[in-house]
Amino acid sequence: MDKTMSRRAVLLRGLQLPVAGGLLLSLVGCESGDTNGSAAPTLVCANPDEMTSAQASVRKTLRYTEVSADTAKTCAGCAFFTAATDGCGSCGIFDGNAVNPEGHCDSWSADS
Repeated sequence: MDKTMSRRAVLLRGLQLPVAGGLLLSLVGCESGDTNGSAAPTLVCANPDEMTSAQASVRKTLRYTEVSADTAKTCAGCAFFTAATDGCGSCGIFDGNAVNPEGHCDSWSADS
């Protein structure tokens, strides 16, 4: 049994290790949900598994997201938002159901 490796096999192994290491590091970054170096997890105020199909449908139709792409247009700055003491809030558009103050939907309207 010959245990020598060809030059091609050595080069292939040499390329596989950095690629595998990079993939592993990127998966670790995705798992933590960390995009800006902070360790704080994103606040999730409404569990999709506990919503009725109507509630989920309204959120999907209005393209609700837990984190707004535009920091000037968050739920906390919307006329339909009511703050709560648990860090979340409620939204009149979503029948008073919980929303993330940092969230956003297509019905956003500036609070006067």
